[in-house]
Amino acid sequence: MLQDPNESQQPEGISAFPVTQDSFAIPASQLATETPPRELPVQRLIITRMVLKNFKSYAGVQTIGPFHKSFSSIVGPNGSGKSNVIDSLLFVFGFNARKIRQAKLSHLIHSSQEHPNLDSCSVEVHFCEILDLPGPDAYETVPNSEIIVSRAAFRNDSSRYYINGRTTTAKEVKALLKSKGIDLDHNRFLILQGEVESISQMKPKGLTEHDEGLLEYLEDIIGTSQYKEPISEVGRELEELTTDRTGKLNRVKIAERERDSLVARKDEAEEYIQNENNLVIKQSLLLQRRMLDNGTRLAKSEAQYSALKTQIDHERAKSADSKDQLATLENNYRLSLREYEAVRTQAEALGRDLKKMEREDVQLQESRKFLNAKTKKVDKAIQKDTLSLKELENTIQNAHNDTERGQQEITDMEGQLEQEEQVLGEITESLKGKTEVFSQQIEQLQNERAPWVEKIQAEQSLLDIAQSELNLLEENAQANAKQIQQAETEIEEIDSLKTQKTEAIRKAEKELTKKRGELEELSQGIQATDGQEAEFRADSLRARQKWEEAKANLENMQSRGKILQGLLRMKETGRIEGIHHRLGSLGVIDDQYDVAISTACPSLDNIVVADVPAAQKCIEHLRKNNLGRAVFVVLKQLTARPTPTPDTPEGVPRLFDLIQPKDPRYAPAFYNALRDTLVAQDMDQANRIAFGSGKRRWRVVTLSGQLIETSGAMSGGGTRVARGLMSSKFVADDVTSEGVQALERKWMAIETEWKSFMNLRRDMTTECQMIEKNLPDLETQHSKLQLEAGALEQQQATLRARLEAAHRDTSKQRPDQHVLARMTALRDQIATHTTRLAELRAQQATLDGNIKELQNKILQVGGVQLRVQKAKVVSLKERVETCQDQLVKLDVAAKKAQKDHTKLAANITKQERELIEAQQQLTQLDTDIRQKTQAALLLKERSDALGHDLEDKKDALDQTKAELDEKTEEYNGMRSAELELKHTLETAEREHAEFIKRQRVLQFELSKLSLQHVDTGDSDEPAPQLETYPPEFLSALDVAQLNIETQQLQAKLEGSKPNLSVIAEYKQRHKELQLRSQDLDDITERRELAKQKYDELCKLRLDQFMEGFNTISYKLKEMYQMITLGGNAELELVDSLDPFSEGIIFSVMPPKKSWRNIANLSGGEKTLSSLALVFALHHFKPTPLYVMDEIDAALDFRNVSIVANYIKDRTKNAQFVIISLRNNMFELADRLIGIYKTHNQTKSIAINPNAAAQLTTTIRPDPNYQAS
Repeated sequence: MLQDPNESQQPEGISAFPVTQDSFAIPASQLATETPPRELPVQRLIITRMVLKNFKSYAGVQTIGPFHKSFSSIVGPNGSGKSNVIDSLLFVFGFNARKIRQAKLSHLIHSSQEHPNLDSCSVEVHFCEILDLPGPDAYETVPNSEIIVSRAAFRNDSSRYYINGRTTTAKEVKALLKSKGIDLDHNRFLILQGEVESISQMKPKGLTEHDEGLLEYLEDIIGTSQYKEPISEVGRELEELTTDRTGKLNRVKIAERERDSLVARKDEAEEYIQNENNLVIKQSLLLQRRMLDNGTRLAKSEAQYSALKTQIDHERAKSADSKDQLATLENNYRLSLREYEAVRTQAEALGRDLKKMEREDVQLQESRKFLNAKTKKVDKAIQKDTLSLKELENTIQNAHNDTERGQQEITDMEGQLEQEEQVLGEITESLKGKTEVFSQQIEQLQNERAPWVEKIQAEQSLLDIAQSELNLLEENAQANAKQIQQAETEIEEIDSLKTQKTEAIRKAEKELTKKRGELEELSQGIQATDGQEAEFRADSLRARQKWEEAKANLENMQSRGKILQGLLRMKETGRIEGIHHRLGSLGVIDDQYDVAISTACPSLDNIVVADVPAAQKCIEHLRKNNLGRAVFVVLKQLTARPTPTPDTPEGVPRLFDLIQPKDPRYAPAFYNALRDTLVAQDMDQANRIAFGSGKRRWRVVTLSGQLIETSGAMSGGGTRVARGLMSSKFVADDVTSEGVQALERKWMAIETEWKSFMNLRRDMTTECQMIEKNLPDLETQHSKLQLEAGALEQQQATLRARLEAAHRDTSKQRPDQHVLARMTALRDQIATHTTRLAELRAQQATLDGNIKELQNKILQVGGVQLRVQKAKVVSLKERVETCQDQLVKLDVAAKKAQKDHTKLAANITKQERELIEAQQQLTQLDTDIRQKTQAALLLKERSDALGHDLEDKKDALDQTKAELDEKTEEYNGMRSAELELKHTLETAEREHAEFIKRQRVLQFELSKLSLQHVDTGDSDEPAPQLETYPPEFLSALDVAQLNIETQQLQAKLEGSKPNLSVIAEYKQRHKELQLRSQDLDDITERRELAKQKYDELCKLRLDQFMEGFNTISYKLKEMYQMITLGGNAELELVDSLDPFSEGIIFSVMPPKKSWRNIANLSGGEKTLSSLALVFALHHFKPTPLYVMDEIDAALDFRNVSIVANYIKDRTKNAQFVIISLRNNMFELADRLIGIYKTHNQTKSIAINPNAAAQLTTTIRPDPNYQAS
């Protein structure tokens, strides 16, 4: 249980404070205002306090702390138990009793007079993780990070460990502390009393394995000591392997000498066996040569039979498929035809309805046009008559006004005349005596003239009246005549338009007839070319296939290059036997796998030969002729044989299984080049297969040329891919460039003819479509012209009716006999009145002349005055007469205008009725037109939709018809080819059976030959087998030379009988040599691997050590220079080439001194050097906790201040707990832990120096207080 520190007795002069963490914490908000922001805090571990119970000098439960997060100092007099604080930490951290300065664990239990027989002791260390906050005392505790590690010791020298009250083990405690960063391996967190100088006095290297020098000390910290044991083990293994290899090498040399001693006798025996086998081989060759002709024919017959059988099966399958497809196409064509006919019938019905509506629309438009023209004409006539009516009204009004004005003028003039005559009478009266005679004569003459004047006026009045009446009668008679003339003019104009329309109709009918004929002709021509198109297509396809196949074969032959061509010539001439061909030419594969196999198997360009001698001859030939280099595949040397198809992921094929070899003996060559390479569709599938979950790794290639090796390496892909290394057909050797050119010319000729045919058909189709497109427009135009002509005819009929009506009106309105007699009488009266008026005017003129002469005489007598007055009177009289005449004319004109006004008013009323009727008809017509237009638009939309549907159906029907025709032709061709193939197959089958029977006989004779097998004592060696040679090799044999060589071998074998058992002995020795060589190779490989591992470990140790060493050395120099204010310190390698051989020297140059060995320094200088190294190691590998016991004992006050200030200011990322008696050190601490002993029992008190300093002004120590 914890004891309240307030209950403990305190030493005099020291204020006691509650030992709680909050008592010394400054609020974070205050720190934030006092300290500038810095980097984000780092989480680290600190000790908050320690609770000791009956541990060494601490009796009961004593709490030490709380400790400051950075710098805490433990102070107290000597012997008070300060070092026991460190011992308590060592006790909890698992150190044994001797490390804690006791012989047994039971000795750690407190023992004093007051507590003599305690049973146990314990120590609790309270940890927590914090985040530093700005300010010297501020921090934030990480939630749920508090840890309490404790250990209890008992009288029986046993102990127990606890973590947060849970019993645990020392190993688990150490693991927990190590995980939090406390270095329990090297104990860098702990420097005990007197140990600080020993750090710098370490030897460069430990003298023994268990001795520790500066090298071992740094290696433990850097971490390279972990490599020492593995390097030692690998080194021992390397030495053992080297020794074993030496012994095995000697045994190999002995076995090689024993084997070589048998070589001569072995060669003699082998030569004998070889001669025997050569004899059998040549006999086999002779027999095979005898079989060559029949075998060649058999092979050809078999190939022909198989090809025909495969072909006829293929043709039958194709024919069956084609028949099914043909039936399907026929059914589809019938369905398409029915659909097309149904849509066409609907479209034609809609077309007829649409044309009917178009004709009705034209009729309505023409009627509308006629009514518009009529309305405009009537409106114009109304406007004209209205204007004339207004003019007549104006005329009547003006005549009335003029009459009134004239009468007034006559009255005025008559009054003036009376006055003037009075003046004239006065003048005349004054001259009466002189002019009386003349006046009497004049008066007499005037009396005589007066009746004549009255007669003339009466006669003139009668003449004017008769003339006006005659004019009016004549105008009435001529009105209908004008209407008739106008109607006749309009009829003539319509006749002219009808003539034009008739001519246009004739031309439109001619154009329609022509286009319909052309359409019929083009349709028949297109229909006639349907079959020809299929024929052209088939001919072109066959010609192109032949040309492309020949071209590909020729290109394959040419692509072999000069090397292959040269070697094939040597084979054809028989100079080199055993050459087969290029590997890629000895098999075929489907075109879809061209890129895949060209990528996965570049060795397809290798040349296949039968045996090693053939390959050697080929290489020699290439070398002599400087043709270049080539890779050869020796069939006899191939060890891997094709394996059954394995179970592949996702069922993808194996590339080898897709190849069809030209001969089964070439299959091993392809298998050796490909092995179990698989083919994937794409890269996704390839990745799934290559890197799948199965145990086996696959080599996979995609169809596009991307390759994944079993190692995981990827290649291929890109813009250019490999292709063309293997064809889908076997290359024919008889293809020539002239033949390829001839096939190309033939194909091009067919293509040209087909192109011309297609151009003609396309032109015909285009023209036919153009006519079909334009034909409805022509028909519509023709209908429109007919309707316009009908409208003109109707309009002409209307005019003729109007003309007849006008004639009838003229007949009705023709003057009757009374009017005509009246007009004749009026004309006679006018003539009579005109004659009488002329006679009267003649009589009056005579009287007027006599009167004028008398008047002139009077005027002569009366002088100027009389003449002037006389002139006035005459003038007034003439004016009166003129006005009177004008009044008569005005009266006549007014009467005539009134009569015309009445007639025009009636005519306007009639025309207005006609206008209203025409407008009503036009309104109704517009309504009809709109209705027709809407109906026509709907019909047009349906017609257009049906038209598009009809075009689609027509296209589908044409396409189906084309497919049907093509498939029908294809099926007929298949049936014909099948019948021909069947006949050919029957013939080939008979020939094939005969060749098989003959070949079996020859094969039986050949099977009786076998090579001699000599028992060599090695049961694993297979017996030699006779080789079956290819036909090209056998055909080049010289039979006569073979017979000679056979006889020579028989004679040579008869004269030689070597010991054949020596071969078995040689084999045994050779096998023994191989086994020992294999053992030597194995141990050599193991030694090399061990040496490689040894070198890698040594290099890893050296690199890692030198990296850490340089960092520590640099930081050491920096620390020492800072601590000593100008000194220098270095870590030096004794052997710069091998730092682990001689160790490390710690050299120091104190300020203002020369370089010195560490042993030659003073105690303070050693302490400073050791502290500089400790701080440098802290920089390299920080630990969150440092506990130091009187590290400043040997330092003067100046150096103590430097070290203390460094700890105070620089080391912020760790917690320092330092035991010190030097005030220069503990006065800088953030927390003081006071240790004191009373009654042989140690106690502690924690003081915050800063808080204590602030309270000294208010708290005074009790002078009576004394520590117990």
